[in-house]
Amino acid sequence: MECLCKTHAAIKLTYENRDYLVDTGFGGNLPLAPVPFSGESVETSNGKFRIRSREDDFILEMIVRHKDDDWRTGYAFSPDPVEISSWNELRDQLIDEERSPFNKQLLITQLTKEGNKTLTGKTFTQWANGESKKEEIREENFNHLAKIHFGIVFSD
Repeated sequence: MECLCKTHAAIKLTYENRDYLVDTGFGGNLPLAPVPFSGESVETSNGKFRIRSREDDFILEMIVRHKDDDWRTGYAFSPDPVEISSWNELRDQLIDEERSPFNKQLLITQLTKEGNKTLTGKTFTQWANGESKKEEIREENFNHLAKIHFGIVFSD
């Protein structure tokens, strides 16, 4: 069985001869702005973000608003270009791999002014002003909670 690794995809943007990380798929941990590879931090309404260079790769570090008091690692990544076939392999791993955490249940996350809220098939979690409130839900309540908290209506 193959190792499930490097399962995050983001965009490396070059603008005016400077490289930036642009990430739109990191749930409640989104930078909400391009993060320069230079190491300088970017502050947005969601927190502070920076990139640190290591020997063979880079690390996105963050202090997420209402969650973190100090820098922590978001993920490690390589800035090297990736062939489209690798993206297809990544997609297949995320969808088909038994150990993938991304194919077990639906997940919805939304940033809010106070933090964020996340709904899965088993829990509803709200981060507000540095405090987390997590409640177990019954699977049959998922659609109702998706509608009232996220405005999402699933059709039959």
